[in-house]
Amino acid sequence: MNTLYWEKELETMNREDLENRQLSLFKEKMQYVYDRSPMYHRKFDQAGIKPDDIRTLADIRNVPFTEKEDLRESQERKPPWGDCICIQPEAGVRVFQTTGTTGIPVKIIINKTDWETHFYRQFMYFMNGYGITTHDRLYVPFNYGLHIAWWGLSTAFERAGVMVIPGGGISSENRIKAILEYKATVVCGTPTYMLYLGETARKMGISLKDSPVRILIVAGEPGANIPATKQNLEEIWGAACFDDIGSSEITNFGFECTCQQGTHVIESMFLAESLDPETLKPVPDGEVGELVITNLITESMPLIRFRIKDLVRFNRSTCDCGRTFLRLDGGILGRSDDMFQFAGINIFPSALEHFIRERKEFSNEYQIHVPKQSSGDHLLIKVEPSSVEVPSKDLQAAKQKLIDEVKLNMTVTPAVEIANIGELPRFEAKAKRIYRQ
Repeated sequence: MNTLYWEKELETMNREDLENRQLSLFKEKMQYVYDRSPMYHRKFDQAGIKPDDIRTLADIRNVPFTEKEDLRESQERKPPWGDCICIQPEAGVRVFQTTGTTGIPVKIIINKTDWETHFYRQFMYFMNGYGITTHDRLYVPFNYGLHIAWWGLSTAFERAGVMVIPGGGISSENRIKAILEYKATVVCGTPTYMLYLGETARKMGISLKDSPVRILIVAGEPGANIPATKQNLEEIWGAACFDDIGSSEITNFGFECTCQQGTHVIESMFLAESLDPETLKPVPDGEVGELVITNLITESMPLIRFRIKDLVRFNRSTCDCGRTFLRLDGGILGRSDDMFQFAGINIFPSALEHFIRERKEFSNEYQIHVPKQSSGDHLLIKVEPSSVEVPSKDLQAAKQKLIDEVKLNMTVTPAVEIANIGELPRFEAKAKRIYRQ
């Protein structure tokens, strides 16, 4: 395998040198935000800590976390950008905001250096990691708007010489036609929408396996590393499926390489920690922890120890691709605030998704309804048939297999309801799957 690197010296650097570099960058960035961001100046003063107090990586644990609520409060105090930013608003050239799925949207402002230099550098790690070259054609099925999804990736790839084919403002059927007409080799989107495009193509009598598409880039939801979902995507499209992780606030920080042995964190530009969600103490590599991440490079709104609320499992062994960058085994396992407890068991929606999508009798759409504690109601999973041609007896057998699989692996016996085909909603962006009473 011919591995492509963007900055090979950094991507294959030994762990000691890499961590020394991260420590130096962290100290510089902490001083930078202390001098330029009133929010961080207050936060560090209240915690009784100064940038000069950071002498080792262990000292970083004394630095207060940044929560999304800090950013919301900052922007409520001084609208629209807040006093968390480190630039003058007139220096901004791009504006985005979060989706608002967990509260009031946070506004994001990006200056020219970040947009043209740092974002480009980040996505060159992605592009090379995926094995994409200037011979590829990227199809981007998203609508112009304030949500950051795919803007950074498509802009960087275009600058690198990849043909970018925009696919916003048209129907899913016309997107399938455009992918074929323009002979796109790379398509990006949420796992949910990539599955939906596959369903749409099937209804049109089109096999995407026969298309030129060789790579799928998925983001926005767990999916690329949920085994059954990844397998479904790769079977439907006849293409390799790669993970892209990040958030509007901290930007994109992780990519899956062609070896597909976990999602690499760009440790030359970010410092990642994995902490116990309850105690906020570091967890050993290989155990599930909550991801806390610091942006070491950007100028506009760098975040220090940002609690992204994603659950991960660290692996610092060298990947077969030769990269020494930290890997997240299984990518993003879920969100700490999506995880729910039922009958005394911690349940990750991504685990349920795997069991649901293992059953070929069901479509890729599903819902999980979580009852109130002590209500006596069952955890309810709603699914629908994958086709009108699936016999009733096969549906009932698949239903029982799903119940048995969840019971065996989670010690919880769910109720499973089979809805009519097309009854469950479809999504182009992030899907809403969990409904809590």
